[in-house]
Amino acid sequence: MPWKYQRGGTWWIGYRLNGRQVLRSTGSADEAVADKEIARLNSMREAHKAGSLSEEFFRLLTQKQFGGDSLRAYVDQWLKECKDLSPVTLKRYRGEIDGFCEYLGATEDRPLLRDVDTRTIATYLRKRKAETSTATAKVIRKILSAFFGYAVDNQALPTNPVPSSKSLKLTVRDGRNGTKRRAFTLKELRLLFEKAPSDFWRYMLLAGFYCGQRMGDLICLPWGAVDFEQDRIHMTTSKTGRALHIPLRPELRQFLLAVKKNAGAVKPGNPIWPEQAKRYQERGAADFSNEFYEDVLLPAGLVPPRTHKAKKQGRAGARAVNSVSFHSLRHTFVSLLKLSGGSQAVAKELAGHSSDAVSDLYTHVPEEALAKAIKQLPEVTK
Repeated sequence: MPWKYQRGGTWWIGYRLNGRQVLRSTGSADEAVADKEIARLNSMREAHKAGSLSEEFFRLLTQKQFGGDSLRAYVDQWLKECKDLSPVTLKRYRGEIDGFCEYLGATEDRPLLRDVDTRTIATYLRKRKAETSTATAKVIRKILSAFFGYAVDNQALPTNPVPSSKSLKLTVRDGRNGTKRRAFTLKELRLLFEKAPSDFWRYMLLAGFYCGQRMGDLICLPWGAVDFEQDRIHMTTSKTGRALHIPLRPELRQFLLAVKKNAGAVKPGNPIWPEQAKRYQERGAADFSNEFYEDVLLPAGLVPPRTHKAKKQGRAGARAVNSVSFHSLRHTFVSLLKLSGGSQAVAKELAGHSSDAVSDLYTHVPEEALAKAIKQLPEVTK
């Protein structure tokens, strides 16, 4: 039901459109004008059938025609407002949304935003799934959903046309050719640490296992995030924006102190690994993923050698994905936390996962519980 309220002497009308609150000024100080507008809105709602909003109803309710902007123009507007994204993430968003526009042959004038329907998006996502993988298509779907969700939030569209992951059969988490990711065994972890070719990769293995965080966050971690006095790592994840306070394992603490000593004078804002952090910010994770495969996994005998042809196929190629990768350290972290007696809430808190169900049940996990869980993890350096 619509409602009225007064602001600065002018009467305003409020109502909900597709579950979202809309506030609109009447431009008048006369309360009768507000009452008349409310009566008009109520009449329209009573006449409108239950279900999704029709274009005519939307136009009458918002006093504009939805989807009148071109897709290309609205994409450019959206990208300009993605200011909080990291350069790497913004580059990925731009690349995928440009690929979608290219698929549609989008120009500055056509197609209009409202002309892009669910069937068109579904066809495109199935095409990308066939070219790449289920996981990649799932990421593209999330990017498109974020874009069209932005259009809905700004009342440029009544509903988000992006189909669900379930309808597109993107709900199964697997790699290309159906290869499922798995956690490392403790024996494999120790072998990886032994075969690691550099201090950087030894750090990545220790931090990946004892912190459970994503590759990019660990590569770009600044010295200021490491609290040696409190034995904590304080960080904000780039993907979800969650603030984490992870207990520092003695092995990782000792390793970082040695790195800091060799680095000489450092500032809190300096990355622990400045050269690698710069490379990641400029080029993303692909180089590091390949290095982890060739320089860490391969010497440990956990993956087969890649052929010259497979290396050249690139992102859209049909190269099979191995069952282990750097992200497997995150799987290992969560799995061993639970095997060591940590609860689901502790594992979620430390890994930085988001879950509505857990959030409803737990508002805070005591630091003592987090420290105890990290302490129970096995030694991997010996």
